[in-house]
Amino acid sequence: MLLPREETNCCEAVLEKIAAAGKTPPNAHTTFLQVFIVLAGEAEITIGPETRRVSAPAIAYIPQNTNHSVVNLGANQLQYVYISVWPHGIPPEESDGGWRRVYADMIQEYAEKGYPPAASKV
Repeated sequence: MLLPREETNCCEAVLEKIAAAGKTPPNAHTTFLQVFIVLAGEAEITIGPETRRVSAPAIAYIPQNTNHSVVNLGANQLQYVYISVWPHGIPPEESDGGWRRVYADMIQEYAEKGYPPAASKV
């Protein structure tokens, strides 16, 4: 966590690291948009129906309610910062208990969906 949501009440910034051959689960967010800033590595980023291969440095914009995912295509760790922005402020259910509780819930949800796949666990 680079910038916690409870410090801004409108955005957060997180450094994401994905191991070689790792990927994020497809997901969408109803209350916020995101910007990904790829710092190191090569990725396949899917946003809605479009998929692109990018190499650092690169940037991607993910509108609200848009399904998206990231796959590390490189042999090394992929690193990107994602910035989440709540245009109308963060709803209480997404801020109560702080970012640690929110992320613990998200990790549990993704684990129940089978992410990360066994082959790409770090």
